[in-house]
Amino acid sequence: MKTTFSTTRVTYRITTAIAVVLAALVMSSPAHAIKKCKDADGKMHYGDTAVEECENSKVTTLTDRGFVKEEEEAPKTDEQIRSEAEELALIEREQREKTEAEEEKRRILSIYEREEDIDRQRDNQVRSVQSNIDVHESYLNNMEKRVARFKQKLAETDNKVLKGQLEESIAQSKTRMEEYSLQLESLEQQKAEILERFKKEKETYLALKNEAG
Repeated sequence: MKTTFSTTRVTYRITTAIAVVLAALVMSSPAHAIKKCKDADGKMHYGDTAVEECENSKVTTLTDRGFVKEEEEAPKTDEQIRSEAEELALIEREQREKTEAEEEKRRILSIYEREEDIDRQRDNQVRSVQSNIDVHESYLNNMEKRVARFKQKLAETDNKVLKGQLEESIAQSKTRMEEYSLQLESLEQQKAEILERFKKEKETYLALKNEAG
């Protein structure tokens, strides 16, 4: 009975030792993944250093049997990143313009019932701006006459005090004229923009009406 127990214990120890050895062999076997890549010069690299050697290339991870486990794409170059950003910006701009165009169509159809309504709105806005243009032109015309009078008096007098006053008045008048000239240019531009905007609105309105049929 004692011999049987001893034999069983020896057998157990042998089995355990074999299991430990097998585990060690499994752990030490090349079952881990292997990385490979091709560098910029076309040279292939394998193993743990592949990623370092090919940091700007595509890296492929293989199983111990040579099957592809994972592929890591090469990092994008600055030129690729810039190109993709420009392409994305173009797509977004086109989409925004398309959305704005659709909104403009809906707006035009919602506020105009007839073509004459567009003309009436245009004329009202142009008339308002033209009124300001007329005021500025009249002011500039009067200021030009005033400066001409000052210059005439300046040429006719020998009084130093009066000359100084006239020269100052001329300078101040010219400054005001420059300011009003800039305002007049802005008003003229505003008028041109109104005419162009309503021209496009009428074209869009007529096109939409023709589509509706």
